Amino acid sequence: MTFDLFNRRIHLYLGLFLIVFFLKYAVSGLFFSHDFGLNEYYKDKPQWTTRFERLYERPVPENADLRPIAAKILKDAGIKSRAFSVNRAGNKRLNINTQSFRPTTRVIYFIDQNRLLVEDKNFRWDHFIHKFHWLGGYHQDNLISDIWALIMDIVFIAIIIWVVSGIYIWWKIRETRIWGSIALAGGVISFLIFVLLL
Repeated sequence: MTFDLFNRRIHLYLGLFLIVFFLKYAVSGLFFSHDFGLNEYYKDKPQWTTRFERLYERPVPENADLRPIAAKILKDAGIKSRAFSVNRAGNKRLNINTQSFRPTTRVIYFIDQNRLLVEDKNFRWDHFIHKFHWLGGYHQDNLISDIWALIMDIVFIAIIIWVVSGIYIWWKIRETRIWGSIALAGGVISFLIFVLLL
């Protein structure tokens, strides 16, 4: 098998492998730019539903690592998700959000009031699709999140190889070099213009 044929096969099969991921980013990207009337549809519907609210006390030192504290709060609240984000709003509030493709649960610990509020986010199609665009990373403490992050790494590397192999195929076909150069230059120039102006 020649290198040209091998490169074509790599380009073909990577393209097939990447179809669902290209669609994932294309559809979710459209929902970032357009709401398709969903904001109007959901505007009168409550975004969050309270699961419970109760007294709760746990010390949160000012310079503490928040993830272990948040994990204990989630456990005490009966929430099993190990994929979550946590941030501190001053000295009075700790915000914890579970992260999954399923609806989000939000836990708010009002430190100065010793009060714990647990709310479930009501389902919205646009928010569900948004998660396909950004959800991932190795910073969570569960295996499935790490596997998903690894798959995303493979996808990103595959996209780079797919692009390079496509450029190689284009350059090898002399008849397409002029129009290919125009297309490539048009993409690069338009990208740079908006990066500099936005």
